[in-house]
Amino acid sequence: MSQHATELCILLVDDAYGGLTSRVFETLLSYGRLTFRVLLQHTNLSPYQLKHSLAVLVQQHLVLWYAPLGDDTPYYEAHWPSAYALARSGKLVKIVEDRLGDLAGDLLSNLLLLGHARVGDLAKAYNAVQSEGTLGSISKAQVFTEGGLPNGLGTNHTSTSTKKRGPNLEDLHSILNLLLQAGFVSPVHESHFRSAADNRSEAEGEVKRLNDSFQGTLKGEKKMEFDQAVVDKLGYWRDGLGVQTKDTLGRGRKRRLEDDRDNTDRKRIRLSSGLANGTDGHSQILDDIYLDDNLVLRVNHEKFAVVARNSRLIELSERYIGKATSRVYAQLLSRLEGSLRRCNARPRPFEAEDEDDSTNLSLPVSAHELSVVFRESVDLAGGLGRAAINKLDLTRYIHPKKRRRKTLFDDHEAGGGGVASTDEDEDMDDIFENGNTSEADRDGDVMKGDADYGSEVKVENEDPFPIYNDERSRMELIRQHLLLLAEHPLGFVDYIKRTPTKPEQWTVNFRSLARQLRQIELENTISARFGPGATRLVRIFLEKGKLDEKAITNIGLINQKLMRSILTAMHEAGHLELQEIPRDNARQPSRTMFLWYYDPERCRQKILEESYKAMARCLQRARVEKEAVQLTIDKANRTDVVGREDEYLGVDERTALSTWREKEERLLGEFGRLDDLVAVLRDF
Repeated sequence: MSQHATELCILLVDDAYGGLTSRVFETLLSYGRLTFRVLLQHTNLSPYQLKHSLAVLVQQHLVLWYAPLGDDTPYYEAHWPSAYALARSGKLVKIVEDRLGDLAGDLLSNLLLLGHARVGDLAKAYNAVQSEGTLGSISKAQVFTEGGLPNGLGTNHTSTSTKKRGPNLEDLHSILNLLLQAGFVSPVHESHFRSAADNRSEAEGEVKRLNDSFQGTLKGEKKMEFDQAVVDKLGYWRDGLGVQTKDTLGRGRKRRLEDDRDNTDRKRIRLSSGLANGTDGHSQILDDIYLDDNLVLRVNHEKFAVVARNSRLIELSERYIGKATSRVYAQLLSRLEGSLRRCNARPRPFEAEDEDDSTNLSLPVSAHELSVVFRESVDLAGGLGRAAINKLDLTRYIHPKKRRRKTLFDDHEAGGGGVASTDEDEDMDDIFENGNTSEADRDGDVMKGDADYGSEVKVENEDPFPIYNDERSRMELIRQHLLLLAEHPLGFVDYIKRTPTKPEQWTVNFRSLARQLRQIELENTISARFGPGATRLVRIFLEKGKLDEKAITNIGLINQKLMRSILTAMHEAGHLELQEIPRDNARQPSRTMFLWYYDPERCRQKILEESYKAMARCLQRARVEKEAVQLTIDKANRTDVVGREDEYLGVDERTALSTWREKEERLLGEFGRLDDLVAVLRDF
């Protein structure tokens, strides 16, 4: 772990949980894996203080621990990814609130604060009680209202006693179930408290105990089978699928007993319109589901990286193609999001990483699956250009100096009439220069086409947009948008041809897209620092490889003096490398070739390290600015002053508070933008 990343994680832990826990965390980051006795010596804390700090850190998954089999001495190890995840707490809550409502965001916020918690403890904390009447099932749209409370507990029609009581138990469990299904939270497994090396050691031992064929020395295919079994076991633990609790059904879900609701039907009675009573136009009905009270939940940070990656890809598609196409792409990614629990799914241990490998592709999706989610009011034709044939003057597309008239529009693909001609037309110059069209009329009207190449095009009373008016048009429009995404140089989607048993389908190569997202961010950073000429040089190195100055000048068409200044600046910053190849054993500079080259991985690590440093400086600067006005902040936070600042605070104090809040907002805004850059370079 780098120096600046360590500094950033310590600052985040200190801001969130105080100096005592950050002191223990810093010691573990500096010295590595330690026992309780050794840790006590390095921190100079009392046993009570150290136990209290370790309890907090383990609860928050900031410290991992492991006791080997046959040894009662636990070993503690700092987990820096969980510490860095503290920087994204606000973003995670905002994503859940936008998707599932305020109550779901509040639940996630409490899970972030607690680290992990039992379902029963959450219900007690929210004072959730089971409803007396028959609520029946609730739809996803009914779970939340404008105030973030379940339907029936809104601010407009809720009594004071109901507000104090909190949400219904059924609604609380339904919301937690939605978070589980979306992958934003996951069950806690004991492997989540162990390091990757310890988990692999435990998985290897369990696989060998369960399968006698893996005993002894393993070679060849048997070794590959064993490695794959270990990887499967690790994935099973990582997703929390090995959790076993009392009366748990599936992933901790169980349905309500029939006699628990006075023998009433769990589903609402459907009306003649096909909608359930009280669904307010939403026909999707969910059964009330109880989660096991002993089920322990935690926040799945890897799932939020998937959401952030999809959001970045949607923005990129809108930038390069258009808004309508980006909406289709958003629906495609939304369909794939449910099957993805993390961005970086590690390859099999015996396989090399290959971006073109079919195993890197997501699940295929057909255009019909996307067409059913778009309402008729959604305009999908805005991003596709098509004009009526009677509005086009096709002769303006024919160059007057050419003797050959070619077909300009294909009748099947573009919907227009074909423009064809004989091999030679000696009067074309006369047509364009003198306006004489008699010869063209004798040979065949240009708009009508030639009889040898197609029938006459009828333009009278023709609908200029025939493809948009029938019921199948929406699927065809979606298909056209997907074709635009597939034909783009970035390759937003991959096309799978139709087979006799399957329709044409579309999939996404996330690994290739992530690599291109990283390269775009690297080029943007280099361009901002060294100018657009540096970006041109980087692209030349990516395409050509190692080059000397003469080759760079010829290929890039850049002045040699300017090129040398850019190369030197980028080399000093660590973004370019220089290789010396002597032509003889004397190794004289005059007899040495100097080749410049660009290493994307080294450049990524360099910018990532600088981002960590900048984020740490933002937090430190915010802390210094806060300490300068700490007395005023404490006074403004007093209960008798809150809401009455104009009365109790002077003009200078209010000005100091306003200045500090403005500075803090700018610093935290820059901190968030740097975190977005880190997400692209590290997590995608």
